[in-house]
Amino acid sequence: MSSENIRPSTLDGIKRLAKSIKTERAIQHAVALDESARLAGFENFRHARNKLQFDQPKTHKLRNVHRVFLTVYWRDKKTDIRGRETLELHLSTLWSDLIMPVHFQNHRAIANFRREGPDHLAKPELADSQSRARYYACAAARALQFMDATKLRPSKSHSRAYPGGRSSNAVPAHDHESVWYDPETKRYLYVDEPYEEAVERATKEREAWATRHGFTIIKPSWPGMYFPDGGTRLYLIADSQKGIPLAPVVAALELLPAPIVEATWNGESAPSLPYFVSPGTIEHATAIKLQPQKPRKPTTGKRNTVGYVQTFVGAQRRPNGTMPVEMHAKVGELLKSVLVVSNHRKGVYNRVDGIRSELDEWTMREYNRAELPSEVFFDLYYHESGNTYERSLSENERLKHTHSLEEVKRILAAHYPDSKPLRTVLNKVDGAIKSMQNWGA
Repeated sequence: MSSENIRPSTLDGIKRLAKSIKTERAIQHAVALDESARLAGFENFRHARNKLQFDQPKTHKLRNVHRVFLTVYWRDKKTDIRGRETLELHLSTLWSDLIMPVHFQNHRAIANFRREGPDHLAKPELADSQSRARYYACAAARALQFMDATKLRPSKSHSRAYPGGRSSNAVPAHDHESVWYDPETKRYLYVDEPYEEAVERATKEREAWATRHGFTIIKPSWPGMYFPDGGTRLYLIADSQKGIPLAPVVAALELLPAPIVEATWNGESAPSLPYFVSPGTIEHATAIKLQPQKPRKPTTGKRNTVGYVQTFVGAQRRPNGTMPVEMHAKVGELLKSVLVVSNHRKGVYNRVDGIRSELDEWTMREYNRAELPSEVFFDLYYHESGNTYERSLSENERLKHTHSLEEVKRILAAHYPDSKPLRTVLNKVDGAIKSMQNWGA
């Protein structure tokens, strides 16, 4: 049967048909997705995805609410008063399916947050006031709202979004812009969020720019991410032919509630201690204790390792495997979250510092510079900030960091073959866990 006679009615059906069209016509996958969506009665794939996603019954959407907690700690330098602001956000998708930690740096609002648990993101640096802490949490929430509605991911590939690939060709009166990428169609758009007054003075110039470069500019009614309560407004801008179709993105944003802002704060305000531990973190830690990982059978041969020469050290061996960069980023964030609180607990700090040094070396051997740019590599295991220099931790805080170290073990064991170098690192993790558990005992 010809693919032209098929009329899929589900998103999965559209994707399956696209694979057939791609093979039949020898065309790009993104083009095949759009063609498959048109056969299903939609304008393009983006339109189909948004329509099918948001046309679900409300009861279905309620059953699939995913919570994420956004935490920012603060300290007023003048009064030395400290506190914590935690905002609970409901998403239709797990936050970890919307963005990976390695891509946090691609958007200003979440660049300085880190993963603290399966349902928890926290900013390690102290804000200088309660108001500022709420501002940071709300800004991160708005960025996640945008991602959840559009399923786009923040990107640093500015050359893919600007006319001619040059930022000098940006739209007149642009401000606070960000680039976004559709992982399904491999297309881009950029979001411009200038102050409304500036745009009003440059309306004709912006229209002429769009005509000259073949771009489309649309202003949704949803105010935006940057400073919607302070006068900025969101504009979607994309190449009319090669960029992300804007109408479906607008339709998705129209379904969003008003942007979360500090003036309508409905989060939790609490003392900075004890540290906040999310429900998902506690549940996951409990599950680990109830279901310990089955030990791997040790091997003694070298078939699972590969040799290398380390400067000033000599011949070394590492596991004969390659862990994905996003997993290195996740392990790095977990290790750094322990390092920033354990400076005064050398049994933890020294072991974890040695572990990250070893994994940093493995990463350098696993990827070349073309595969892993230096600016990404350097931040995987180093450049942590926000050291607390705490001399003791609460039981909940020790539980949280014990969970982080257990998660490190699980990830490493899942991605590297059993070998002496891996077992050495895992033993160091066990030592750090034991020291963490005995801290204050």
